[in-house]
Amino acid sequence: MSETEKDLHVGLCGAGIGGLAAAIAIARAGARVTVLEAASELGEIGAGIQMTPNVARLLIKWGVSDVIGDNLVEFEELNMRRRDGTKVGYTRMMPNVRKELGYPVDQSHFVHGQKAVLIIMTQWWLVHRAHLHQGLVEIARKHGTNLVIDARVTEIDYESGDQVTVTTQAGKSYKFDLLVGSDGLNSVIRRSILPDVKPRAPTGNCAYRAIVPYDQIRKDPIAKELTEKLTMEVWMSDKAYIITYPISAGRDFNLVLSHHRDTLVDHVEDVDIRALQETYKNFDPRIKRIVDMIPEANRWPLLVTGPLKTWSSPQKNVVLIGDAAHSMVNHMAQGAATSMEDGAFLGRTLSEVVKRRISVAEAIHIYEKTRMPKAYVKQQVSFLNGAIWQLPDGPAQEARDKAMLPELRGEPFLRSSNLYGDPEIVLSVYAYDAEADADNAVVAYLLKREPGDVKTGVTKRLEAKFMNWFLPPSEGRGDVREKSRL
Repeated sequence: MSETEKDLHVGLCGAGIGGLAAAIAIARAGARVTVLEAASELGEIGAGIQMTPNVARLLIKWGVSDVIGDNLVEFEELNMRRRDGTKVGYTRMMPNVRKELGYPVDQSHFVHGQKAVLIIMTQWWLVHRAHLHQGLVEIARKHGTNLVIDARVTEIDYESGDQVTVTTQAGKSYKFDLLVGSDGLNSVIRRSILPDVKPRAPTGNCAYRAIVPYDQIRKDPIAKELTEKLTMEVWMSDKAYIITYPISAGRDFNLVLSHHRDTLVDHVEDVDIRALQETYKNFDPRIKRIVDMIPEANRWPLLVTGPLKTWSSPQKNVVLIGDAAHSMVNHMAQGAATSMEDGAFLGRTLSEVVKRRISVAEAIHIYEKTRMPKAYVKQQVSFLNGAIWQLPDGPAQEARDKAMLPELRGEPFLRSSNLYGDPEIVLSVYAYDAEADADNAVVAYLLKREPGDVKTGVTKRLEAKFMNWFLPPSEGRGDVREKSRL
């Protein structure tokens, strides 16, 4: 740390996926980082998770993907099916995602004496949560993060001074310039600053999660057809769907099985495996055979938090990220991804605090102003995709299937009811760069206007959206802060 930089100590409560991503981003910003985790050992439970391109880019840039290695699985295609297995939609993933959502990184190099910017082709990865968590832990520690386990937070004092005092169950106290609540749905930090907020189940929609080994599936004469390629498959039905994909270097077949209950589910429930099998008994025989291989399962609630009026304390010295601020239903695979975006964005704004260009309070203001509306949009789109996938048979379902046909036929299209391939969703959600968005927001805050060309009035944001994406690096792509020096 140079003499001109601010000594910023940031504490995080919760070492889940979002908390670790934030720890990495904030440590990269030059701050000291301490993460307090209630559990007695670090780890992540659960099954598979999608690392869509908006966060795959972070795994690449931070070096996490190198640690996880082959356990990050890239899949060839997405097949959208009706309950009986009839294919009605399709998205080609390789090489299309890499080609269309490539992005520049800071690793500048010289080719024949000319400066060039390395273009990384991003991926859409599938990974077990445990492998993702292990990779994040390793990189967080590499960046000097102090990970403290068995440190359940019981009390925080954010009103007595500029710093926040945090006390753990063991009686140990910590002082931070900023406390980040990354402690998930049942956030202790959120209860401290927003005591009236409680996650809710807005509908009876909930989900089973399961893993079946590929070797077991390959032994079944009917089900083995689904193992011939590494694909993501979605079977859509009335008030139910199944989505499957490979994880763990292609060794395991991950299933998420959505369904509805007549009553609201607000906690994890043990279920009789026969109830699960009964729900999907009329599905495609291939996937039904795999469902019948599931040995046991729990019913998971789909809880939503917010939208909230604020994610921070009045003093702006405590702030929420991830599920603590904006938990959402799982139908767009953006819950953990949005948490990671929060952390990446926050890291970039706090880098300006370290450089003494803005205060902590200003950084939190920029974070909330920019990230809150984006998270709310994702919450809404997630609801809508669940509705699309769970339409009853009839005119609406037929219209949905018809709207997917152009992509299935390989024809040009401008809109699709397959939101995983819809051009607008791909660009607004999966092509989103949280770090670049933070850079742009900081510059806009300091200039009191969107950064852009003084003569034409064209903003850098729109230039990047409509023009720079196809230009060679030397002509258009680059860092917003580099192009808009103050």
